[in-house]
Amino acid sequence: MKWIAYTLLFVCVLQAGFTSRHQENVEFVCMKTHKASNTCHFNFKIDGAKFRYVDIGCKYSKKTEEIIEKAKAGTIALSKDWKIECPEPKPETGH
Repeated sequence: MKWIAYTLLFVCVLQAGFTSRHQENVEFVCMKTHKASNTCHFNFKIDGAKFRYVDIGCKYSKKTEEIIEKAKAGTIALSKDWKIECPEPKPETGH
C-alpha cells in the first residue's frame, strides 16, 4: 500500500516539474540564416536573458510570427545563449 502512495507522490512531483510556463517578456531580436548547414537561428530575449531556437531546414524562415507565438506560449524548446550573434536594435532617442 505504501508503494502506491509513493508512486502517486512521485508522479505528482514529476508532473509539477515539467509544467509549461507562459512567457510574458519574450522579445524577438533577429533571425540569421546559416546557409552552409541549412539552419536558421532565431534569437530571443526573455527577461533580459539570451535564448535561441535553431530551425533545421529553415521551414519557419517565412513564418517568424508563428515562432514568436510558440516562444510566448512556451511550446518550443529554447536553448540558452545565442550561437550566432546579430546586431540588437538600438533604442530610439527622441531628440
